Amino acid sequence: MFELETEVRNWRRSLERKASLSPRELDELEDHLRARVDLELELDAALAPPKAFAIARKELGEPMALSGEFARAGRPRWRRLLLAGWAMYAASFLLPALAVTLGSSPSNPAGDLTAYGYEFLVRPFQEGELGPPLVVLLLNLPMLMTLPVLGRTRRWKAPRLLVGAVGALTLGFGVISLGWAPRITADGVGGVGYLGRGYWAWCASFVCVSAALWLRKRERASATPDLLNC
Repeated sequence: MFELETEVRNWRRSLERKASLSPRELDELEDHLRARVDLELELDAALAPPKAFAIARKELGEPMALSGEFARAGRPRWRRLLLAGWAMYAASFLLPALAVTLGSSPSNPAGDLTAYGYEFLVRPFQEGELGPPLVVLLLNLPMLMTLPVLGRTRRWKAPRLLVGAVGALTLGFGVISLGWAPRITADGVGGVGYLGRGYWAWCASFVCVSAALWLRKRERASATPDLLNC
């Protein structure tokens, strides 16, 4: 026996699995579906409810098409913040992360050294420099774990607290280092190191992505009562 409420719930669950839509977007589509069914029944009193539902469902379109329409209409605030954080994260590897003022040496007559962000990922494995490779990997792992969210995977629980903790700790270290420049040795010559733009962009990316994940959770939590009443 056809029951409209059951069919609407099943339709919504199917849409959740197949489309990358937020709870608010699903609510909007469900309202459209119900309104369309009511309209079909008003226009044709002899129309059976299952037929009216089928017509309304067809009018709304397929899940992938619906996702595209909502994506073109605009992204939620948390997604824009997430993309901005990842943009900073990517840019941080192309910017100077560490500048060292050294005494002149035969291999470095200018007396200075600049290390870019990507070197902190590559050189530890090649030459054992710039810190233990395991530490470098562990610091970047929380950000890499947010990749499924960037790819619009809705059910992935990204470690927002861990991302925020890394961002806060490294940002705090950077602030402290402003008043205390660490001593660094390169090519047998001692010098003073200063954190560059790449480091600050890297720290800020963690804070930005953590804030985006917090907004994402808040948005989904605010829609939970509506989902339970479906």
